[in-house]
Order: sequence, then structure tokens, then C-alpha cells
Amino acid sequence: MTPQQLVIEIESLVSLPDVCVKVNRLIDAPNYSVATLGEIISQDTDLSARLLRLVNSAFFNLKVPVETISRAITIIGTNELRNLVMATTAARIFTGIPGDLVDMTEYWRYSITAGVVAGELAKRCNVLHSERLFVMGVLHDIGRLAIYLKMPQESRDILLITGGDDTLLPDAENDVLGFTHMDVGEALLRKWKLPESIVSVVAHHHRPASTQVFQLETSLLSLAALLAYAEISGVEWYETVELVDPVVWKQTGLEPEHLEAVMEQMPHKVGEIMDVVLGPKVRPLKSQPH
Repeated sequence: MTPQQLVIEIESLVSLPDVCVKVNRLIDAPNYSVATLGEIISQDTDLSARLLRLVNSAFFNLKVPVETISRAITIIGTNELRNLVMATTAARIFTGIPGDLVDMTEYWRYSITAGVVAGELAKRCNVLHSERLFVMGVLHDIGRLAIYLKMPQESRDILLITGGDDTLLPDAENDVLGFTHMDVGEALLRKWKLPESIVSVVAHHHRPASTQVFQLETSLLSLAALLAYAEISGVEWYETVELVDPVVWKQTGLEPEHLEAVMEQMPHKVGEIMDVVLGPKVRPLKSQPH
């Protein structure tokens, strides 16, 4: 099986809601209006409410509240809102994954933490449209869910090999499957017609030195994912700095001391977004090490 075949086979299990399909189709059309796009999204009252809460969250830190989807599109842009639609929807469409493979609440807490940290680091690096990095963080491990869903027994073998050490994951996946969750994530996001920048970064986030395009974004996500993993594992962020690929510091221009402020602000922002994605009963408390 190839990553592309796996993605085709899970389509019947993981299908995008009609609103996502319509949004993608409209944005791909040569002529469309913000008003029409806003109307399509607003037809899904739950999704539109979630998007407005997300845009008004501390992550975006807007000075004036946004009350309509059309206004949100005007402020953050058409493509950025389309990306947020996908990221917000993803948590609702992956169901039925065996509980012994993954705790879904912890999975989304980790992914959202990576997104928040990536977005904040991007702002410090003056990356244009830094919310792209938030979406990259939320979706960067989506390939793992696809593998868990379609290949649960192989996934158990991989988890036994890695023993919970994510640094071993790509090699273990290659040994067992012949491809990695990065390959599957790339195929799935390409199928969903997300921008090439997001697809490429997801495809290389474990190995930032392996890409020749979107190098800054890939390095930022690699760093954010490492910090997020430390956060949910109950490890202090500064204890993981020595694991950062040297290419990350070179590409981003960041230093370890730049990370402290980001990590201090992160829990509140993650809490808000967890409320949006999974519901207000979920809180971003640190997990204890396994």
C-alpha cells in the first residue's frame, strides 16, 4: 500500500463535510465573492460559531471583535480562513480509532499546542500570515490518525518499537509500512487541496534539513512540535532544547532564550482553542510522563 492508496481507502471513513467541499470548490473558481464564501460557511452554524470564537481568541489578539464570517474573511484573508475551516473540522471527522492506539483528547491537545507555539514563534520571526503556522501545527500529525484508522495492527507494532519515543517514529514506520505518517499527511492534505506551503511543511516536519522549500516554516514547526511534546509530557521546555536540530536555529534566527515568553503565554491560548475545537469541558492540563 502507498500513502495515496491509504488516503483513498479512508475516504469512506473520513469525509470532509459539505461546507469544506463547497469552500474549496468556490476558492478554486476564477471568480467568487467574499459574501458568497461567507454565506456558505454561515450555513454550518456550528462551524461558523467555532470559527468566530477562534478568530476572536487570544491567538489572533484582534483589537475589535469580529461578529460575522464575512468580516473575518476581510481581516485574515480568504485562504487563511479556508485553512482554519479545515483545521477546525479535522477534529470532528476522525472517529472510531481504537483507544489503545491514541487518546484523542491528548492528541488534539498536543497538536493545538504545536499550532499555538508555531504561530507565536512565526510572529517573532516576522513571518507573513503567521496563522498559517497555527494550521500547520494542528494538522502536522494528521497522517498518524489515518494510519491508526486504517492499519491498527501495524500501528500497534510501531508503537511497541518506538516505546513512546517520537524521534524513532519515522524510521519505525518506514520499517513496518514502507512509508511514514508524514507521507500520509502530505497525501491527505493534498487531497483536501490545502496550500502547498502547508502540505510541504507537514511532509518534512521531523526532518527540517531535508527540504529545499519553505525552510523557515518547516524549522518553526519542527521546533514547535518538540516544545509541544515536552509540554504535554510534563517536561520543562528548556530540557528539550538540546534535541533541536541545529538547522532550526540557523533557519529561524531564534535562540533558546526567545522561547520562554512564548511558553509562558501558551497555556491560556491553548485552553481557548481547545474549548473551540473539542468543547469547553476539556482543559489543557499537563499530563504526567508515561
